[in-house]
Amino acid sequence: MNHLAPFKLVGQTPPGTCPECATKHDPDMPHNQQSLTYQYKFYDRYGRWASWADAMKHCTSEVKKTWTQALRQMGIAVNAQPKNAGEIEIKIERR
Repeated sequence: MNHLAPFKLVGQTPPGTCPECATKHDPDMPHNQQSLTYQYKFYDRYGRWASWADAMKHCTSEVKKTWTQALRQMGIAVNAQPKNAGEIEIKIERR
């Protein structure tokens, strides 16, 4: 924990939103893995960026199955760890 110390980048989330991801969602649904609030809170705790599998960890098997199928249909690897900026390969095609 405190992988971002001495910085505290995320404080209170807006009223009526999830305290983990700052998004309005049913508590039985996954956290918003795309939320910067969720990513930075997760990184501060675990020293790595959150995957969709992490965002669904608290969900029932049925919810995980439904979300995993939907994400895969969109080409999203549920268990893939998000890349750090230094790991992203950029290809530029010249015409």
